[in-house]
Amino acid sequence: MIKYIYFLAFLLTSFGKIEAQKIINEATLTYKVEIKNSNTNQPVQNSNSNQYVIYIKGSSSRSDLTTSMGSESAVYDSKKSSGYIAKSYSGQKLLINLTKAEWFTQNAIFQQLKFNVTSETKNISGYDCKKAISKLATGETIIVYFEPNIELSNQDYILAFPELKGLPIVIERESKSSTFTYTLADIIYDNVASNLFEISQKNYRVMNYEDAKKFQKK
Repeated sequence: MIKYIYFLAFLLTSFGKIEAQKIINEATLTYKVEIKNSNTNQPVQNSNSNQYVIYIKGSSSRSDLTTSMGSESAVYDSKKSSGYIAKSYSGQKLLINLTKAEWFTQNAIFQQLKFNVTSETKNISGYDCKKAISKLATGETIIVYFEPNIELSNQDYILAFPELKGLPIVIERESKSSTFTYTLADIIYDNVASNLFEISQKNYRVMNYEDAKKFQKK
């Protein structure tokens, strides 16, 4: 009888831990993007409509950044070990094909960040968040408020922080001239259409990664 009670207690404890951590395999996350002048703390003109949308479906991820200046989409499939970035700015459309190594080189700035998780907590839109701080090689500060009980299974999307075991709710990137704040506005758990991870190359100037780097330096 005593062994049975201990076994039951073990099961309850184990299941409690499993239920506490929610792993998301498929979802659409929409972040509102606010840009402020670091000196005046005033919003940058025409930044109210900026948004960043992440689509996750198993091994596939897509990130869409839309601003008043244009749009940019980044797609990656970890099973195929390939991806691409499609940019559309000022009437110019560019599509950059990426290998696995090039994808992670392109996104190393975020993927390899080391964070200091502070003791500070904050409730944001109903999420109980922890505060984490890191610095880029450029000296810029990254502050992330994340919900530790929710996590995306796919950590290969652009604005991901694999070291933080949780879901970013608010991301603040501070530079000398501007402050970028990404705030989670919505999560949709419905099925994500597979064709979202396919972008037609029609009307795009297609480049490989090395040629794109040379082109952007001009």
